[in-house]
Amino acid sequence: MTATLDVTTTSPAHWKYISEGGASIVFSYVGPVNANFDKTALRLRKAPLEVLDEPLSEEEQHEDPDDPSIAFQHRVIERLLPEEFLPRLEAVHVNRAWLEGLASLTEEQRPPERRVKDAVDTRKRKAVLATDLVGGQGLAVEIKVRDSSMYFFPNI
Repeated sequence: MTATLDVTTTSPAHWKYISEGGASIVFSYVGPVNANFDKTALRLRKAPLEVLDEPLSEEEQHEDPDDPSIAFQHRVIERLLPEEFLPRLEAVHVNRAWLEGLASLTEEQRPPERRVKDAVDTRKRKAVLATDLVGGQGLAVEIKVRDSSMYFFPNI
């Protein structure tokens, strides 16, 4: 799946910090009405502080693959659940200047123990746009696969 939407058409000020985990940080769209971004969340990859100033290799500069969660949803989860029950999940374009702007606006909202370890990886050119399920009605289940040896799908 290729990235089609460009998040940089929005202002970094239109995204509100929601939460973060060890690998990513999540923001909710709170800007003016926008059919592409209303009721969405943006998941950005993080990187350790010590590597953020390191340049990417030539290969990394030209190849920024979609987040593995997108492929996992398309290849596995869509076979298990009907599409109408699945959240929107797609790759979107970002750039360094936009990511730096968002990071600077929201850095103080992050937990202090996270700020000393990592930050938004401003070297990335793609992020994940998903349905914002915070505060919604119904049931949300997150499936995390941490080790590929933990599952077996013989026909995939």
